[in-house]
Amino acid sequence: MTTVALFRYFVTAGLINAALFAFLLYTRKKNNTTTILLICFMLLVSFQALLNAFDTRSFFLTFPHLSRISWLQLSVFGPLIYLFTKKVTDGGQPLTPKDALHLLPFIGYLIVLSPWLLQSADSKRQLLMDFTSLSRLDFGWLNQISLCMITCYLLLSLSLLRAFRQKVDNTFSDVHHRRLIWLQQFIYGILGILIISALGFYGRKWQLPVVTHFYHYNYFLVVILVYWAAIKCLLQPDIFGPDQLQPSMEKKYRKSGLQAPAEKTLYEKLLDHMTAEHPYLDPDLTIFTLAGQLKVSRHHLSQAINEQAGKSFHDFINSFRVEAVKCRLEDPSSTAYSILGIAIDCGFNSKATFNTTFKKLTGMTPSAYQKSCNDRFNPVGSVDENLSPI
Repeated sequence: MTTVALFRYFVTAGLINAALFAFLLYTRKKNNTTTILLICFMLLVSFQALLNAFDTRSFFLTFPHLSRISWLQLSVFGPLIYLFTKKVTDGGQPLTPKDALHLLPFIGYLIVLSPWLLQSADSKRQLLMDFTSLSRLDFGWLNQISLCMITCYLLLSLSLLRAFRQKVDNTFSDVHHRRLIWLQQFIYGILGILIISALGFYGRKWQLPVVTHFYHYNYFLVVILVYWAAIKCLLQPDIFGPDQLQPSMEKKYRKSGLQAPAEKTLYEKLLDHMTAEHPYLDPDLTIFTLAGQLKVSRHHLSQAINEQAGKSFHDFINSFRVEAVKCRLEDPSSTAYSILGIAIDCGFNSKATFNTTFKKLTGMTPSAYQKSCNDRFNPVGSVDENLSPI
């Protein structure tokens, strides 16, 4: 089997799986604007990859109305990435009439391409017979504009990301920090793919050796990005969830079947589990995972933590992580390790989250706490008993 055939099988499987992921995401009980935009992005880029993989004369003679659809889709990618970034950073707020302005590139492309799109299948087939000459138009002014437009939208997305980072640095929420990390990876991943695409585009346009092959195979990375985004959304839905004010505990759990004695028993069981198994050392620990370990419902576990500890799930878990860090810093044998290394060992996956959480719970920065521990290890004026006094 040739490399081209393998690539086509992979891209086709990617589109099928993207459709399956989209179905699973769409049928979840709680969806918001962020999830819908991600579904649209996944399906569009997967279909774009399919059109790119089967960019041959025979394919488009069989399906003439699919020719130049990829040109039209390029006008949507930039706005989708930007709006998705905007909705992740604003907590999944609904789209506004102002957001509809980002449809203008699509409308413009539709007008420009309408003479081709409105032709009959037979007329298109006649023109597609000279496929080599027609393919040169793929590298014309319209698709060069597409590259520039996607780049501009990515720069706008990066500006949103920068503003979100400043906001998160002043926020205690662990969810916001994990949302920031995911969004950084997503945008920089797309930026890397765009650079490879541009190299392949101009490599193919100017027939440059080596880089000309990037034109098709960069979509291999696109499919991987789709898989990664979909799996993250399914396994960590709180990253994409809306920011909402929490209702009062009494109202929130009014219809819960967990009564006070059972709630207290569950909380004691949770504390025993935290002490014995140390699940907080897992940086990707979620309430779903912890509920599975305890064999209880997520809702009942959340109720026990909120009402018995008076904390959110993330604050509760981070309090154990902070205590673990403190124990390590108080151990003289840990002086050879960096504070950040200790924090990561204890379950934190973000320096900003760790610093903010540690100071909130202890009233001291991690470095100040370490200094106080070192002062206890080596008090000023102490004399090593192995040394003779002067």
